[in-house]
Amino acid sequence: MASERPPDGLEGFGQGARRAVAMAAIEARDLGAGRVGTEHLLLGLLAHAEGAAAKLLGASGVTLASARRKVSEAVGQRQPADADAARGRRPGDALERSARADRAIGRAFRFAHDAKSPEVRTEHLLLGLLDVEGTAGQVLRGLGVDLDALRTTVESARASEGAAADAGDVAVAAVPESRTGPYVPPPSCPSCSNPLEGALQFTVLTATDGEARKRDVIVVSCRACGAAVGVAR
Repeated sequence: MASERPPDGLEGFGQGARRAVAMAAIEARDLGAGRVGTEHLLLGLLAHAEGAAAKLLGASGVTLASARRKVSEAVGQRQPADADAARGRRPGDALERSARADRAIGRAFRFAHDAKSPEVRTEHLLLGLLDVEGTAGQVLRGLGVDLDALRTTVESARASEGAAADAGDVAVAAVPESRTGPYVPPPSCPSCSNPLEGALQFTVLTATDGEARKRDVIVVSCRACGAAVGVAR
């Protein structure tokens, strides 16, 4: 894994784990949250249905729909400061992560390192969530999940070679050429690496040229992190 920490803090994260974190930001926005918490990381893992973590959670009876309901219940009594942050946020603003969410991400890196994995995968992020006492744990318990049993299952699957293989976590460079040509990854955000299909938003702004002429332009941005990815007239 690289020693330099990238701006998003996702050092050594594979494509699938990055996608899960980006999906967590989308889930947080949709729920009107002021920041990304552990509960949103859990939703992000479930939203990345191809990931090993989503499959392991599914085997424990957890679905994205049921988890969303529990998250809504858990954060229904949102603290005023958090609610004010959500109301004051502009559509393109990136969400910060909570201290516990950052801690879970840090522990995911540790789990990957201990397993000598070349990258952080979704199952490592799930272990990080289980290792942090946060809202994600409350949500899972509310869904009837035995956290100790789930942790054992994840660790066993991770230890079994190929048992927790995550196609979404495979680095692009590791994908072999197909018979029809080289693998071409889908368009992704240059800032957060989130796949852009279904994750774009636009804002209409008025631009002025040197002669004070005005024209409306469309600024297209990533829904997960708010970074602008293009402008159309």
